[in-house]
This record gives sequence, C-alpha cells and structure tokens, in this order.
Amino acid sequence: MKTNFNTKLLQYLAQKKVNQGFTLIELLVVVIIIGVLAAIALPNLLAQVGKARQSEAKSWIGVANRAQQSYYSENADFAGNLTNLEIPAGTPKYYSFLLYSGTNGQGTYSTHYAQGTNNSKNGTRDYVGGVSYNTDTRAFDTAVCMAIDAPNYSLSSNTQNFLVDSGVVSGTNEVRCAASGVKEVK
Repeated sequence: MKTNFNTKLLQYLAQKKVNQGFTLIELLVVVIIIGVLAAIALPNLLAQVGKARQSEAKSWIGVANRAQQSYYSENADFAGNLTNLEIPAGTPKYYSFLLYSGTNGQGTYSTHYAQGTNNSKNGTRDYVGGVSYNTDTRAFDTAVCMAIDAPNYSLSSNTQNFLVDSGVVSGTNEVRCAASGVKEVK
C-alpha cells in the first residue's frame, strides 16, 4: 500500500509540473483580443476628446451671448469689442475668439465667433453665436451654431460680412443659424 501511495504521489507531482504557465497560442489569443478591443475603442476615445475640447468654444459663446445682453441692458447698445464685455476668458487653448456688432436695418445684433486653431488635428469644430434685441417685444434672441461641413469643420472669419459667412443669419430682429454649413446647438 505504501508503494502504491508513493507511485500515485509521484504521478500527481509530475503532472502538476507539466501544467504550469501559458502556451504561446494562449498568449497570442489574448494579445489579439486586446488589439481588437483597442481598435474598436480608440476612435470613440478620440471623438470624446474632441467633444471635450469643443466645450471651450460652447462655453465662451454662451458667456459672450449673456455678457452682450447684460451690456445692452446697461448701455442700450452691444459691445463692439471683447474688452468692453469684460469676459474673464483666460488663455484659450484650442480656439481664438472674435466679436462683431452692428445694425442691419431690422435692429442691433452681435455675433461671436470661436475659430478652432487646428480643427482637423484637435478634433474640434468652429462655433458661432449671435444675440439681437427686438425693440418691439423688448426681448433678446440668441442662437449658437456649429460647423458641420467636413473635413475641417471651419467657418469663414470674414468680419466684413460676418453674419452671412459665419453661419448666423440676422433678420427681422432675430438671429438664427444659416440654412447650410451649420447646425444649431440646443
């Protein structure tokens, strides 16, 4: 019986040593699975990074629209430059900001332009916002639009004809997004 026990113990110990570690095939399968998962997740991650970077523009456009409303309430006119708005913008990282105010026969308006420094590299889009004041209803009208035309998602920054080129259309005391090239941000 003792001999039988020793034989079984030696067989068990020999079998235990054989089953240690992973085979090359098992490791290769794990590496392939991880590679496929990374290939699926990476584009989604980069898109989310671009959306996070766009929050700089959305936030600034919203603040500029509200600051213009406040400025108009105090001065009966929109601010003509960023200094008059006194927006504590800090140092922009992915955008440069422009402002244009004027009249178009129907009323007074102001547009705010967030131009991406390198949209295709940073995964960002240009944004434009506008605010107008309706003297009849004594109410403000605002719009925020983003570029939708690939590949650069850029809008023109021609300040001579800013409303037409930027994507915000001003008419009968209202601002709204243009029919093409932009989409309204809700």
